[in-house]
Amino acid sequence: MTKNREKSTALFAPLCLCLAALLPEYVFPVMLAVAYFKTVNFKKRGLELLKPVIVVLSGFFAWQIIGLFYSGSVMSGLSSVAVLLFMVWGYPMMKSSVRTQEQLENAVFAGAVGGGVAGGIGCAQVLLFHYGELIHPALKTFFNPFWHQLDNAVASFAINHLLPDFAMKYIQRTEFIAIEERMSSTFTNPLMFACFLVMIMPLAAYVLFYSESKKRRIIGLVCFALIVGGIASSYSRGPYVYAVIVAAVLLFYGGKRALVLVGMGGAGLGAIAVFASGVFKRLLTVFNVKDISVSTRSKIWTACFEMLKDHWVFGYGTGVNNIREVLNNSYNIKQPHAHNLLLEILLENGIFGLVLFLAVPAVFAFMMIKLARKGKKQRGIAVTFLASLAGFCMCGMTDYLFYGLKPMCYFFMLMGLGAAAVSIYNEEEKSL
Repeated sequence: MTKNREKSTALFAPLCLCLAALLPEYVFPVMLAVAYFKTVNFKKRGLELLKPVIVVLSGFFAWQIIGLFYSGSVMSGLSSVAVLLFMVWGYPMMKSSVRTQEQLENAVFAGAVGGGVAGGIGCAQVLLFHYGELIHPALKTFFNPFWHQLDNAVASFAINHLLPDFAMKYIQRTEFIAIEERMSSTFTNPLMFACFLVMIMPLAAYVLFYSESKKRRIIGLVCFALIVGGIASSYSRGPYVYAVIVAAVLLFYGGKRALVLVGMGGAGLGAIAVFASGVFKRLLTVFNVKDISVSTRSKIWTACFEMLKDHWVFGYGTGVNNIREVLNNSYNIKQPHAHNLLLEILLENGIFGLVLFLAVPAVFAFMMIKLARKGKKQRGIAVTFLASLAGFCMCGMTDYLFYGLKPMCYFFMLMGLGAAAVSIYNEEEKSL
């Protein structure tokens, strides 16, 4: 690859990390497709790109294809496989376009900025929700979700002019979700918004603590604060707890950085207590069995464990619609999935599918732990990606994150960026 081509392809990593979360769900895949086409060259680097995470992921992917043969909802299964295959390419795209430490730093910085902007929009939506009607009543909810008006216009156009009639029976919802009391920023679901911020928060922390530029460190601090504010604005109780766990993983930065994180955490909790006490009230409802969200998940998980009794080996087959139909028809639970990433995979693809999937984060975690042992800078980037992985896994305990395109997209892009970091530091060692 020529230097000019390397320079141009290096732009795709920060561009995708920054904008994928900010663009509408039907726009950012186009950007990703262009990035994949421009950066990934399997003819020259295929074997390198397929080690080691994609190797184990390909096993899971193959098992999902096998699951199509006994799936009761083949169309749903095909769409799941197609989306997974498309998003998986985020891994080699990151690994192909990020080749130097400078490019790695730029990509992490761009991801932090994207998270900060998304979090800032969520904070602005809170202000509008409480005070926007003083200017105009419509401002209270008009921009929450941020793309809601455009989303509905696009959905209406697609349904009326693009989609054939036979396709409509496979569409569960003809309008985008809008939960007015909880902020969704540029997402269509406040929980997916919060999960993204939990995953991206470590990147802002890395910029704050490891950037050589003072300007970037200041921007990192602002982004970190906006990300925390965005998580608070989502009123999503699980991500509140998971954000604390992610912060605990970041304490492995060690030294003064860990002490600063503890101080920032205390200051953040104090600020939330003073300016957004409703966050703590919302968090405490997690122990209230009468809360509709808590009770619904309890019913779903009870039903799902019953569903596993005769299907724990192979599952019901690939496709979320298999689980939806059983929940809806047999248990009268009008929910689309198991609201747990591991439980959903177990229900669809059985114990073999779950083991194959768990191998993916396990291999990646091993890579990061190995990188962390090499030195201070390597430790910082490795702990950052481990914290992001922890955020994804924890958020997956209370929701099926592969039901959302953006969390799935960032899961693979961040792993690809982590793999790029391993390659970069290995090359530096060889050159010494």
